[in-house]
Amino acid sequence: MRKLFALLFFAGVALCTASTANAQALKVDVPFDFVVSGKTLPAATYTIRESLPNDNTGLALVGDHMGVLARATEIDDSVTGTKLVFHRIDGQYYLSDVVTLHGKLHFKIARKEGLRARTADEQFVTIAAGN
Repeated sequence: MRKLFALLFFAGVALCTASTANAQALKVDVPFDFVVSGKTLPAATYTIRESLPNDNTGLALVGDHMGVLARATEIDDSVTGTKLVFHRIDGQYYLSDVVTLHGKLHFKIARKEGLRARTADEQFVTIAAGN
C-alpha cells in the first residue's frame, strides 16, 4: 500500500510539473522571416519554452516543421510580460529579446550585423505573445 501511495504521489507531482511547464510556453505569430542564433527562421506561429527544465537562459523556438535552440546572453528579471522584440536592420529581422513571465532574455546579434546596425536605419519591432 505504501508503494502504491508513493507511486501515485510521484505521478501527481510529475503531472503538476508538466502542466506548469506547458503553461509557461508562449505562442506567437511572427509575420516575417527572422534570424536567431545565426539561423534564419520563416514566418510562422512559434511556441517558445525553456529548452531544459530549470535552465532560464535557454529557449526552444518551434514553428511549422522548423525550430531552433537559443541561449540568452543576458537576463533581466525586473522586466516581465509576454512579447518578442526584433531589430530590423537593412530589411532583415533579428530576434533581440524574449520577455516572459520570469524576465527578459536578451539575444546578441552577430558582430557583423551589429556593425551594419550602426550605419543602417535600425528599427525595433515588438510582437505581443499569447498563451
